[in-house]
Amino acid sequence: MAAESGLRVLNMVEPIAVPRLWSDTELARVAEVDDTRLNEAHARHGTHGIAEYLAAGPELLAEWRRAARATPRGGHPRGAALVAAAVDLARIGLIGDLPEALLREVHHGYLRSIGGAALRPEPYADAFEWASQVRYGVASLLMEGDVEGTKRPFDYLTDSVARDPAAPDVAESVWLTALEHADDRTRPLIAQTASLSQRWAIAEHAWRPLAEIGDEQAVISFTAAQLFQRWDPAEVEPLLRPVAEGGSPLAQLNLAAVLKMRSAEEEAERWWLAAAEAGLALASFSLFTHYRDKGADEQAETWLRRAAEDGYVEAITTLGKFLYTRGDKTEAETWWRRAAEAGHTEAMYAYGGLLFLRDDDQAKLWLRRAAERGHDRAAVVLAQSADERGDLTEAERWWRVAAEAGDMEAANELGVLLSTRGERAEGATWYAKAAENGHEVAMFNLAEWLSKKGEVERAKEWHQRAGNAGHAQAFNNLGILLRAEGDFVAAEAALRRAAEAGDAKGCRNLIDLLISEGRSQEAKILLLELLGDPDDADDTIVFADAIRQAGRPHVARIILHWAADTGRLDAAHNLATQYFVEGMPEEAERWWRVAATEISFSAYNLGVLLSERGNNEEAASWWRKAADEGHQRAGLKLAAWLIESGKLGEAETRLRNLAGQLPEAAYILGSLLFDKPGDHTEAEYWWQRAAEEGDNDAAYDFAAHLAERGYEEQAEAWCRKAAEGGHPWAANTLGTLLASRGQLTEAESWLVKAVERGVEGAAEPLTHVREFLAAQPSSRTE
Repeated sequence: MAAESGLRVLNMVEPIAVPRLWSDTELARVAEVDDTRLNEAHARHGTHGIAEYLAAGPELLAEWRRAARATPRGGHPRGAALVAAAVDLARIGLIGDLPEALLREVHHGYLRSIGGAALRPEPYADAFEWASQVRYGVASLLMEGDVEGTKRPFDYLTDSVARDPAAPDVAESVWLTALEHADDRTRPLIAQTASLSQRWAIAEHAWRPLAEIGDEQAVISFTAAQLFQRWDPAEVEPLLRPVAEGGSPLAQLNLAAVLKMRSAEEEAERWWLAAAEAGLALASFSLFTHYRDKGADEQAETWLRRAAEDGYVEAITTLGKFLYTRGDKTEAETWWRRAAEAGHTEAMYAYGGLLFLRDDDQAKLWLRRAAERGHDRAAVVLAQSADERGDLTEAERWWRVAAEAGDMEAANELGVLLSTRGERAEGATWYAKAAENGHEVAMFNLAEWLSKKGEVERAKEWHQRAGNAGHAQAFNNLGILLRAEGDFVAAEAALRRAAEAGDAKGCRNLIDLLISEGRSQEAKILLLELLGDPDDADDTIVFADAIRQAGRPHVARIILHWAADTGRLDAAHNLATQYFVEGMPEEAERWWRVAATEISFSAYNLGVLLSERGNNEEAASWWRKAADEGHQRAGLKLAAWLIESGKLGEAETRLRNLAGQLPEAAYILGSLLFDKPGDHTEAEYWWQRAAEEGDNDAAYDFAAHLAERGYEEQAEAWCRKAAEGGHPWAANTLGTLLASRGQLTEAESWLVKAVERGVEGAAEPLTHVREFLAAQPSSRTE
């Protein structure tokens, strides 16, 4: 049935045929799309269609990689080695047809690198046939060359390896073998690639035969390769000078560089001018740096503009930076955009950053392009932006890009993101990478992770390193670990370093340690310094409470005493509270009196303390003060005292102000109104409101009131609500009511609760219920 349904769905599909080769119009549209994969396909698809390049390419790449395993396991190791040889030969400049003889010679090294004979490689003929087999239309791993007996790798394979940062450099032996097979057409390609790859020894070897026969380009490149290897101007100047004097701008440029190396600045300037006048933009840029270093700013800017106008991308970017620094932001933006559109990564970042500052929609497009090219700071901006808007998936992507590009701040941030998400082990690997590269916050984070894992020794080591690198809190945490181990001397030294570096936590922990060791006077000096800063003072009061909870109440008292003596009323309040908890009400009263003038909680607590001693008048005065400052519980206490004192009018006013916020106030107000003669509708309203908000007393009294009026069903419901909320007498009443109706099992459970809650009168009816139950066992199955 499922198969038939699936077939019906497929029969409804209208196939869309995508031509293998696209029209010029379609290709032009692709060129305008901001998609790196399409851009690459557009640039590299060659004789293949874009769809073929994108569809077949990944499949061929995966098949090639799978082939590098033993033949008995389904691999084609020799075939894989042939493809690898072709790809690397293309990477070194042989981008056209590759003779089969060259592939055969080079592939042996690749076969050895993946396992050689241990993989039981297939015969060469089979390998060659497998690699050349047509797949996916007209694509194969090794494509037929234009010349008989030649091959070339499918472009996608070469592109994938070229953009893989983990791909190894091409071995020198491959370069040299390729040069042995090179002809007049292919040698310059290999030589040029070697120069661009900064493989200077290979470049020199490749260019030498061409330079020796007087090829102008070869002489210039050959001498450049020599310079980059040995930096010996005396060796290359004789070769360059005749070519430069013959009018070659490139030779003139290189000769100027050689002359600069031996400090012949004036002659170097002459050759730069000659090359620049011939239209060589790099020579104009060299004149810019020459005049800039001399302090001739006007001439420097002239030549920088000329180099930029001639299209030298580095000059365009530099001009943008120069103008931006000078304050010409509008013109800077123009040049940066031009460089960015020309493909300059730093310009993409600069232009994108400028747009980002003014919230331009195009900003992220340019920053993304720069980041995708490995620009770590662009990736950081994108990550921070994603983080701020809560897109952690996007943030993680860009933190990774920046971290993998070597940005240690990004590595630490990635560690934080992963750890926060619960992936602490991977987070720690990024902490470790950043820590090993000197990032102090990452050192601290790594130490904290190690400490939580129980690796205390390593945690101490990283806290020490973080502290030495400037992270003051690391010394505080190191001190805590050392104190926990009982090494008080080392702990004090670490905490002192934290305190001296301005870490308030370290200073507070040092104060705690000193007081615990009986060095109170020294500790007091440090505390008074902390109390001078309002933020540190607030944290110190909180810290004292943490110390008390940690089991050192005597230290907490000393700190609070000193703080209270400086006029900190919050310290006086906390000190009074601690004394009260410890059973010293006289001291509690003393310090609550100090704080009560400003702190309503102190006034309330002082009123409670005085009331318990029978000083109700003074208690009421403090409650009144606290209530007038907004303390609701104080208002409730005051209202209760006013009722007891017969001041019902003021009590009612106070209760009305509180009844909307406190169920207890609503309950007492209802009771007060119920005691008045006349209609009790408003009293019932406040009782019901209090009961609905969870006041059990109100629910029970409201039930009683309803019962008196004959509303038995509603009365039972409110009584049950009060009983379920823990009201003892409600449990007793409900149990008695249920027993009278013969619901003995439930009656027994509520009467048990009433007894447990302290209702003495519940024991007798409970006994009677149990007697009935014992006599009639079936009654338990009501």
